[in-house]
Amino acid sequence: MFELLFLLLPVAAVYGYYMGYNSSRQKQQNIKNKQNSNYLKGFDYLLNNKQEKAVDKFIAFLNSKDPSFESSLALGNLFRQRGEVDKAIALHEKMSSDESIDDSEKETALLELSRDFISAGLLDRAEDILVKTVDIPRLQHESAILLLSVYEKEQDYAKAIEVANRYSTSLEGRQSRQVSQYYCELAKQQLLDGNKDTAASTYRKAIECCNKSIRARLELAEILVSQNNFLKASQLIKEVSIIEPNSGVICLDKLKKCFPNSADPNYRFALEDLVHRTNSAEAMVELVKTVEQQSGKEDAEALLLSFIKNKSNLKLFSALLELRSHGTDATSNESIMQIKSILDAQIALSNRYSCPNCGFESKIMFWQCPSCRKWESLKPKIGLDGD
Repeated sequence: MFELLFLLLPVAAVYGYYMGYNSSRQKQQNIKNKQNSNYLKGFDYLLNNKQEKAVDKFIAFLNSKDPSFESSLALGNLFRQRGEVDKAIALHEKMSSDESIDDSEKETALLELSRDFISAGLLDRAEDILVKTVDIPRLQHESAILLLSVYEKEQDYAKAIEVANRYSTSLEGRQSRQVSQYYCELAKQQLLDGNKDTAASTYRKAIECCNKSIRARLELAEILVSQNNFLKASQLIKEVSIIEPNSGVICLDKLKKCFPNSADPNYRFALEDLVHRTNSAEAMVELVKTVEQQSGKEDAEALLLSFIKNKSNLKLFSALLELRSHGTDATSNESIMQIKSILDAQIALSNRYSCPNCGFESKIMFWQCPSCRKWESLKPKIGLDGD
């Protein structure tokens, strides 16, 4: 009996090893299955536009496997995207000082760390990193763009311009519109300091940087008007109407300042040109008022009706009611003005500008969209209650 038990010991050992091995394999397989499940569920959530759940699953997937450099980098980026910036910073800081990875990987981790600092509003710490990574050839393009964004947030436009000029080859000229805005912002600061001539020179640099900048032309025109250089100012406004056909309402306010005397025949010609180029309802209304002043009500009404025939717009209807109220009896005039007040109230409630990039709307003009932060993206709204 004891001999039989002794003989069975090797069998028991082999059986134990086999069961243990299978158990270990099963455990590893279960872990792998769980990893794959998290990964596949992440994609499923993405396909169904459930971004928050997708991020949770991808984080679970990355946490459940042996971390590689790429997976750790991705995990940090996911933390940042979901607002857990402190976790992203801690992870990317650890990676950037990890002696087990090569220098190029440390540099990549540093670049991601700068993004974390920007997201956290720690702009000085982001700048400290980016002034170093911007001189690393393979990271120069991304670093220069990030450095521009840091200086833009800090409103240090002189430094932003310096970076754009120094790394213009790496940026490949893609930031010309953005840099033109930096010149405009710098010129605005110079105007506040009373340096009008310096500001005018800076606006000209903005135009050189981006030949299609409407902001630089309009704000330079303001300076020229203040210097009584009305002819040059009106030429700049005309250039704006050529560059951007949907700029009539923006140009009109500046154009009025170029003609202090509204009875000036040249003002009428300038308005006719603006209407022709932009099809702006506000410019049409101003032209009708000028025609009434210079040629009488009959000519003004005929012109206005020709505009209404081709363009349905509340501002034009309101102007027609205004004209029709002239010379009518008191009772009729009161009825007309009541209808006009309803139209004017609707016009006043409507937003005048919108950003096609993000959908933001506003009653006032911004040169940088407050929502998506894109420069010169707001345009006058077109339509019944627009321009």
